[in-house]
Amino acid sequence: MGFIFNSSTHENMDYERLREELISEYGERMASFSGGLGFCNMCDAEDASNDELISIAKREGIDLKKYRK
Repeated sequence: MGFIFNSSTHENMDYERLREELISEYGERMASFSGGLGFCNMCDAEDASNDELISIAKREGIDLKKYRK
């Protein structure tokens, strides 16, 4: 079940909140069980462009609707 998002949908996204929550999630994973992989994912989220954040969130199955402004 995929959703199609166009750039106009992403204009109203709270990217910083999404980034912070991804970093937090990956940090928890790093501390709990996945170690280096969690750290790498956390670094990816820190450095990601807005489009890359959307891709990461989709890969993680995150509902992007809750990040709309």
